[in-house]
Amino acid sequence: MASVLELAKQITDEVVAPLAADIDRSGRFPKEAFAAFGKAGLLGLLVPQEAGGLGGTLEDLVAVTETIAESCGSTAMCYLMHSCATMVIAAKATENQKERYLRPIAEGTKIGTLAFSETGTGAHFYSPEIQAARDGESFVLNGRKSFVTNGDQADFLIVLTNAPDADKGLNMFIVDKDTPGVRFAGEWDGIGLRGNNSISLLMENVRVPKAQLVGAEGDGMDLIFQVVAPSFILGVSGVNVGLARGAYLAALEHAKMRKYADGRSLAEIQAIQFYLSDMFGAVESASLFARNAAKAAVEGREDAVLRVMQSKVLASESAVKVTNLAMQVCGGQGYTQKLPVERYLRDARAGAVMAPTTEVLKEWVGKSVAGVPLF
Repeated sequence: MASVLELAKQITDEVVAPLAADIDRSGRFPKEAFAAFGKAGLLGLLVPQEAGGLGGTLEDLVAVTETIAESCGSTAMCYLMHSCATMVIAAKATENQKERYLRPIAEGTKIGTLAFSETGTGAHFYSPEIQAARDGESFVLNGRKSFVTNGDQADFLIVLTNAPDADKGLNMFIVDKDTPGVRFAGEWDGIGLRGNNSISLLMENVRVPKAQLVGAEGDGMDLIFQVVAPSFILGVSGVNVGLARGAYLAALEHAKMRKYADGRSLAEIQAIQFYLSDMFGAVESASLFARNAAKAAVEGREDAVLRVMQSKVLASESAVKVTNLAMQVCGGQGYTQKLPVERYLRDARAGAVMAPTTEVLKEWVGKSVAGVPLF
């Protein structure tokens, strides 16, 4: 049986890569890739084996997102957000939730996502304004969520709200897309990651049964920092490393194939060799750091949180650096759609502004190493 990484590589080569340019150009959801992921069982990467999944770890998530993003950042981000939603349910799943969500995910018939961000909270996604109102054995949700990756292509959403009682903290609910009162608005028209389908979720008197609550009331904050943050930060680190590697490989191929009139290749120019060296080092360093951070998280090491946070800083900054250098190597052709370098450059810029932003993470890392409380 093929390994998880072999499966991801095969689907990326056969399905993701050939469609990457079209997905970017048209700004459409990568449905073909998700169909292939589902058929291969990769949508259930993080579903426990007892629920029919692959029982993968954060190390697997980093490796898979890096592999996918090497060809298409949009597909990798959509896959990551589905994986984060899966991890949330898996962390606290009731028997009912296992049967309704985890098994279908493992079978490739359900896609999920997170609905955390709100216009008024920005990067502080862990401080929602929406409050769940209790009504008998149900909760009623009203409000709007922004930047919901996968959007209306997801079958369910993990929605973050304040608990009905202010002192209870945060709640997370599994909300099915077809629940009355749920609708989506807008379209994603970003300069990069154009296939994300990152749109707004509108909820009007959405009634959610208590059985759809993830964990107990007030578990939301713990789920954010113990489940969502590690999976998202490490996964997006993998995405950014993949984008950097894709740009580096495209630039390397161009440098070897581009010939001058005297027969010399671009790769024989010293300045280009310096650029290639810088790119190679940046990609490998960021990749190794992200994978080691994931290993530390899986092992529960004391320094895992610090390494996880720093992995996104290093990966996103490396992605910007490498894609810019790749543009220099490829020159005028890199500035056109003849080469994928300009797409990698646009996609890579998003990493630094995704919450937690680079600035927020640097503050947290700096406080952590100095022994200063985060909050």
